Amino acid sequence: MEAYSSRELLCIPGKNKSYAIETAYVTELCCQIQLSRIPCMPEYYAGVCSYKGDIIPVIKLHGEEDPGEDSLLLAVSCGKYQLGILFTGDPYILPAGTAETVESPADMGDSGIWAGKEICRHEKEILFVIDMEKTVEGLIICQ
Repeated sequence: MEAYSSRELLCIPGKNKSYAIETAYVTELCCQIQLSRIPCMPEYYAGVCSYKGDIIPVIKLHGEEDPGEDSLLLAVSCGKYQLGILFTGDPYILPAGTAETVESPADMGDSGIWAGKEICRHEKEILFVIDMEKTVEGLIICQ
């Protein structure tokens, strides 16, 4: 195992799986957001919201049916695209070099729309590092 030293990670602990996103993609963490639902969208879409004058799509991180009032919105930017990731829980920053890359199978398992970059371990927690470029590409192509 080697240390994941290239970037800081924003970690979001979950019930069944914990996720991590490289902080280079993170724009802002927002609370008390106003979502507008759109009918006939795939179940992983929470809706859209206004973010700094732009309307951006919002994706549910954990696949929760109806996110509660304690939900947070993580605004991310990947190239010319922006989106919001809706989640509950207490995120934290993992400094560069503190997580170890875990050897994982060629197929890292089904994570829905989230493309995996690698799997890391920090203390006793296993983190699924999201590959934002592949994830956004998959969303644009309309999986």
